[in-house]
Amino acid sequence: MLSWEWCRLWSFNITFLTHNILDTSARPGRDRSPVLGAQSGERPGSRDPSAHWAAAAKRMKRFDSCRRRRRSGEVRVTGRRKSPEMPPRGSKASRRLGHDPAPPSLPRIPLKILVEVETRLVYCEGPAIAAKSRRPPASPGWQGVCQAPALGHGPGALPPLDRWLVVALSDAEAHYRQRQYSAAARRLTAALELCTRGAALGSPFDAGYEDICKVVSFIESKLVACYLRMKRPDLALNHSHRNIWLNPTDFHNHLQQAAVFRFLGRFSEAGRSAMIADYMYWLSGGSEQHISKLIKLYWQAMLEEAVTAAEGFTAMYTPCSVTPADTDIREVTDVFSRQHSGYTSYLFTDPTLAHLLPQTTNWALPSSQRYLITLGFQKCENGSFLDKLLTRKYPTFTENTLLSCPRASEDVERNIHTLGKRVLPVLDFIRCTKLADGFSAGSGVIQKLQYASYLRQLQRVTEHSQVIHQALAELAVAPYLQDISQEDTELLHTLMADTMATLEGSQTDKECVWNEMQKVGLLEDLIHHLGADFPRRRKPSAAARKQRARRRRGRAEQPQPAAERGPPGAGH
Repeated sequence: MLSWEWCRLWSFNITFLTHNILDTSARPGRDRSPVLGAQSGERPGSRDPSAHWAAAAKRMKRFDSCRRRRRSGEVRVTGRRKSPEMPPRGSKASRRLGHDPAPPSLPRIPLKILVEVETRLVYCEGPAIAAKSRRPPASPGWQGVCQAPALGHGPGALPPLDRWLVVALSDAEAHYRQRQYSAAARRLTAALELCTRGAALGSPFDAGYEDICKVVSFIESKLVACYLRMKRPDLALNHSHRNIWLNPTDFHNHLQQAAVFRFLGRFSEAGRSAMIADYMYWLSGGSEQHISKLIKLYWQAMLEEAVTAAEGFTAMYTPCSVTPADTDIREVTDVFSRQHSGYTSYLFTDPTLAHLLPQTTNWALPSSQRYLITLGFQKCENGSFLDKLLTRKYPTFTENTLLSCPRASEDVERNIHTLGKRVLPVLDFIRCTKLADGFSAGSGVIQKLQYASYLRQLQRVTEHSQVIHQALAELAVAPYLQDISQEDTELLHTLMADTMATLEGSQTDKECVWNEMQKVGLLEDLIHHLGADFPRRRKPSAAARKQRARRRRGRAEQPQPAAERGPPGAGH
């Protein structure tokens, strides 16, 4: 039986040999010889033994330090995280596009940074953060919320609350401080019920809409914090959406939504929420650079996770300062094909200069560095739908049947799979670096509403409610992210009205505006299909017409056979 010393020696030798092989094969300019430590041009065994063991001890020390950092949590969230790809500097495409030098890469984002961001800005449990804002923050911390004399004073305080609501919030605060998050969530739910009964403010008859929204948003944010502490992001999802719908200008609400998406593994949507949170912090007058830096680090981490978790496609961002021409887009796709040879079945480059990266984004500048995004797919059918974003006004990505027509459950399941597994993940990835995406037919909001209509047909109530609440939150924040024309304003009002009516159950899917847009999109597909088939049925060429006329003349010039005559006198 082996002794403990022999087991330790055997374990050390196995670890040393494995690490030495990996270190030797990974170094450039080193011959991958089966003999450990043999460089190119050296005979095995010619290396100095003392130097060999010194290098081995140094590698073991580095290996132990990495293992200690990994145990202490000072490593990234995932070991295979990839950063967004950039074209090589000095390439022909980069010179033609005339972009700035490559942005400096951010340092590795350790897990403790993400925990710090969530503790201070999501749970509001860290040091007090007083954003120097022109607008009062709508989500103050627990302290001072339930103190009746201070409720109506100060720029960031809540309006005077109802006394029973103060009691419920006080109990929830006590349970939260004792880490009894389930009990705190129950008391906060009771507080929401009091608000629905009209017991929100001290003077309900003089209550304004903004004051009520501020109180309800505060309760919703605390419910999100409780459910996240309970490791139940599924319960916190709808509350985070409603929180943004009630108060879209508070950056804490968007960071809470990003945290919920991170817990659910939806990193593209988490990256977009973090990007909007950083923009809202600047828009509300926030001037503390360390807070903006924390939010950008969170955005960067979510973007890296989204690139890593992408299935069947990858992306490359090209810095650009001018509107790209067709030749520039072809050069960018050529660079992408050389760098990602396994993702060239279908290539798509978004020609709009609207993509941003956290490394170079500065909202205070007139214009930050813009990027072109190029997506490459392993299978052509997974990305061919993106062509409709450039050629259709109302693109549709499902089969050519209308929602108003009766359909089998198999067809509905097929459309749900197409939208949920192929279309929406790609559109969400594109939107995680595109701030002013709007709510047009190809932005992803309309597709989410159509996806909710299919879920409603199959009576999947929970998923339908989540998608509708998320669409409402995106529609509520859209006017703050871009300039909206009069036509877009009317469309936004119609979308929000139909979404609220659908959520209440007072309107059917046939009457919704997004289904009318789908009908127009299907007519567009039909017109394009007929236009593609028209060359097959076009008029024949001149040579073919001449040959056909020659054949007709030849048949006309042939002598007709004489008619058979009867015997003489037959007519008499």
